[in-house]
Amino acid sequence: MKSAAIRRICALLLAALLLLPLALPAEAAGFTDVPPDAWYAEPVAWAVKRTITTGVSADRFAPDRACTRAEAVTFLWRFDGTPHGPGKKPFSDVSASSFCASAVDWAAYRGVVSGVAKNQFAPDRTCTRAQIVTMLWRFAGSPKINRSNPFRDVQKGTFYYDAVLWAVQKGITRGVSADRFHPEGDCTRAQIVTMLWRLNNITPAKKIVLIDPGHQLHANSEKEPNGPGSSIMKAKVSAGTYGYASKTAEYQLDLDVGLMLRSELECRGYRVIMTRTVNDVNLSNIDRAMIGNNANADAVVRIHANGSTNASVHGAETVCITRNNPYYPGVYAKSRALSDAVLTAFCAATGAKNRSVWETDTMTGLNWSQVPSTIIEMGYMSNQQEDLTMATAAYRQKMVQGIANGIDAYFAAQ
Repeated sequence: MKSAAIRRICALLLAALLLLPLALPAEAAGFTDVPPDAWYAEPVAWAVKRTITTGVSADRFAPDRACTRAEAVTFLWRFDGTPHGPGKKPFSDVSASSFCASAVDWAAYRGVVSGVAKNQFAPDRTCTRAQIVTMLWRFAGSPKINRSNPFRDVQKGTFYYDAVLWAVQKGITRGVSADRFHPEGDCTRAQIVTMLWRLNNITPAKKIVLIDPGHQLHANSEKEPNGPGSSIMKAKVSAGTYGYASKTAEYQLDLDVGLMLRSELECRGYRVIMTRTVNDVNLSNIDRAMIGNNANADAVVRIHANGSTNASVHGAETVCITRNNPYYPGVYAKSRALSDAVLTAFCAATGAKNRSVWETDTMTGLNWSQVPSTIIEMGYMSNQQEDLTMATAAYRQKMVQGIANGIDAYFAAQ
């Protein structure tokens, strides 16, 4: 009797052990249709962790399902950190409520996609192998490649010729055989996340730019030290100036330009952190500096406008610490270079008078910054013409382009 019971227990244990491997793939990969030994298992796990994509259900990824153009560009947009585009709605067949609207807006502005016809994106059309490698190639900056073409179905002069050769050289994808790429073939979900995973391995880390739109809805007159350990105490944040002619508060102008600059920089490939995206906050100048310090920002740009009792004064200037700054003199050289680059490019883009770089150790936000920082004073709101000009959308776009060009020039010189 005991022997029969033992045999029965052993049989049950053996059956359980035999069933165990069948359950492992779903548990290991998170999806029942992604076995742990599949060539796309690691890319799928990475893509889900990065929130680039999810499954089609709680336990299915559908790796062999063809991707639409909308899905493909959304994956790439999420890969880039969901940057903010200019909101221009470039295609009539992509509604503002579509899940891909922000992605398509960004991709069109960045030059990643150009549509299938005038004002037409065809979001529901299947994405081909040629189209996805072209999106990735354009995202990478459309680099020139000097190598032979192994594929008889990839002809010189096609829109995807350079993209295919680049993707193969970089190991992002390869042909379906030694001499065929199959450019018109559908691209599956597994293939696209695998290409993005491989692209990630060759993509340099983004530069981090902190944008600090100056001031806020309500001033805070409480005191804080002008620098670490300083006995000089200053108001935490002032009210700022206002437009004598436009009646616009400086804090609103600073925020409007800051948000536009965020979109521009993200489209240029930067990672952008904002100290604020609304006016009703309570952030001291130390608070703002610490956001940049904690993020280990590569550059901090504080957006401001000027005011004067002399209504004829006009022009732009930037502000940075002095070389003898008692707090963080080690960032002086880069802060000065950033200030020079931003001011030069800003004045070139806008035509504003260049009032030069002001070096001072009186600014709390600069004194607490452990990373390269500058303040851009975009113009004088006390000057009627400059105030009204800064209130226009066209001039704000020029200001944004100028600041962004300056940031580009600063990093290019490092």
